[in-house]
Amino acid sequence: MMARRYKNMLENFVAPQMLQHQCLDSITFMQDGAPPHIGLCVQQFLRQHFTNDRVISRAFPKACLPRSPNLNYCDFWLWGYLKDLAYRGRLITLQI
Repeated sequence: MMARRYKNMLENFVAPQMLQHQCLDSITFMQDGAPPHIGLCVQQFLRQHFTNDRVISRAFPKACLPRSPNLNYCDFWLWGYLKDLAYRGRLITLQI
């Protein structure tokens, strides 16, 4: 059930966004090995849109290397960037 939900999110949001930004044909899709991410319906969807060569996942030939600094951009860049954005302005406490 969760794999179907994940596949629907990929199909109805992620893929259309990639098409809109014209990067669906050139991007390599990477995900972790969470059970919903390797469901058969998800694998079929990813093979249809990205092929085996452009997916990094536990269920594909290119498995994600654990703790590889080359593949963990979110850990080294994105989360710090998002935190900086969130705390850029002055925080306001709402009176209850």
